[in-house]
Amino acid sequence: MNTAIESHSGSAALPHSRFDQMMVRLLIVLSMSFSLLPPGFNWGNTDPQGNYAEGSLLFQMEFGSVFLIGAWLAWRNRQWSLRHVRNLNPFLILIILYCLCSILWSPYPVVTLKRSVQLIGLTLVGIAIAPPIGGKQQLIRTMLGVMMTLMAFSFVVALLLPGIGVDYELGGAWRGVLSQKNTLGAISGLCVVLWIKESLGTSLPRSICYVGMLFSTFMLVMAKSSTAILVATLGSALYLLIRRRYLSGQFDGRRLVLALAVIILIGLQLFYIFHSRLPDWDELFAPFGAIFNKSTDLTGRTDIWRLVLLEIQRHPTFGIGYGAFWLGEGSPSQNIINVLHWTPLQAHNGYLDILNELGLTGLVIMVCVFAFHVRNLIKLTRIDREEAAIHWAMLILILISNLSESEVFRGVLFQNIFFIYSSTAISARLTIDYMEHAQRNDRRQRPRGLP
Repeated sequence: MNTAIESHSGSAALPHSRFDQMMVRLLIVLSMSFSLLPPGFNWGNTDPQGNYAEGSLLFQMEFGSVFLIGAWLAWRNRQWSLRHVRNLNPFLILIILYCLCSILWSPYPVVTLKRSVQLIGLTLVGIAIAPPIGGKQQLIRTMLGVMMTLMAFSFVVALLLPGIGVDYELGGAWRGVLSQKNTLGAISGLCVVLWIKESLGTSLPRSICYVGMLFSTFMLVMAKSSTAILVATLGSALYLLIRRRYLSGQFDGRRLVLALAVIILIGLQLFYIFHSRLPDWDELFAPFGAIFNKSTDLTGRTDIWRLVLLEIQRHPTFGIGYGAFWLGEGSPSQNIINVLHWTPLQAHNGYLDILNELGLTGLVIMVCVFAFHVRNLIKLTRIDREEAAIHWAMLILILISNLSESEVFRGVLFQNIFFIYSSTAISARLTIDYMEHAQRNDRRQRPRGLP
């Protein structure tokens, strides 16, 4: 297999077949589709008393096929795959190994093993589809195509089969072929951001980008998800801010952070002067909640958080075991079920879930994963600001949404899949850029006349 790097217009590429490109697209399509559609393609009501430790056979076959194809593609291009593994985010590898180690003290070791295998499989697929096997824009554009296709089907189903595609218990909000309205709203909001990105490029006609943006906005409104509207607004603003060199000076970013910190401190000082105390959570959140019609208890999430914090005190250092808590009736989450009188499947805070399942040790590793990812993004910004901007925007949105939903390092959920694919792709881009620089330096150092 030829693994020589060919430089062209500042990018590196491995001479590969169209078959490899087709397999990369297939892996992205399958993994993104399976993560967004209802598990096992079951559009019926999920039994809240079901056995969550087992999982359906069809669901296992779905992602099992994705992992097998990814492993085969990684082996087919094993020289690049091994190079990517050596340059991968080391803390991503560490947290996977730690999840595997938690089998030793997990009350459900088989479940912990299954969830850990999912992380390994997704990382392997991320390595297989990373540049140069997959193009630098392939992940984002294929993901956009998948989400637009799902929205198109959702549009048809909501109109022709409203019994499936419309949730009348939530004011007639559309959910289409997806499991709930918030999922449809989330992908609609992301599509708005991605179409803005495409409209500023030259690959697609502006008219197509504007139609896509308009359709995505329509579906966003019909989903009636205030959180998704916030994602679309914030994501668009972040992308537009980062892609332009508004802050190009060496210390401009630090000055901006310092200015924001000073404004916040002045606000707290003024509040303390007039009220002789610091503001509580309700007072801080109320203005934002009023904008998006949310209560200050985040629709009951704070009740779950308080109960989870009590559980964390039982195993603060190493956690109860990866994926071994929220497993329905009879599982370690039974105490919370007894208090709430319903069966939650997450803490609705990804950081609390990591702290509960992996302890303080796992949370520290998770923070290191994000810190190293930010380091890589800073490096990518210097190489390709346009590409880095969309990954920056997505990372910030993921970090924010993980405060109210558990997604990152939670198996085969959409945001977790994107984060792992983004991490492997950025590491691969940096590896290729380093190799290109090494090649250029080698050519400069060669005596004239030598090939």
